[in-house]
Amino acid sequence: MLAKKIEQTEPVQEKAKAYRFDVFKGAVDANGKVHKLKSVGNGYLVDGCKTYTIYLKTFLEDVFYLLPEQKKMTKADFVILTREPSQNPARKFFWNNVGEGSLLTGENAGLLQLSWDMLGVSDIYLNLYPRNPDGE
Repeated sequence: MLAKKIEQTEPVQEKAKAYRFDVFKGAVDANGKVHKLKSVGNGYLVDGCKTYTIYLKTFLEDVFYLLPEQKKMTKADFVILTREPSQNPARKFFWNNVGEGSLLTGENAGLLQLSWDMLGVSDIYLNLYPRNPDGE
């Protein structure tokens, strides 16, 4: 007797679109306009999410997370976080607040000025217009 092969069909899940953003070192001209000097990393945002993932070329092993500021503990629009595995079994991760990001306006609209607590720099920016607008 021949055994019939049963085909299982699994629902095909569409891969979520991910957008790539430039993180760069910038300079402000006499008119207050920010100009890109050089790229220092990338940011990624998955379609439907609010959290940017930031990778800096200087810190190849580190991942930073950029989330909208909800607690309003600072004037910043976003907080920069790192995460580490939690020792508490009730929590998966422990989040460390390591900086903040502020949306710029006027001629610099579309830029987010990033500031890390320990780096002491304020000339790092995230371009909020994706490099790949189609999310490919």
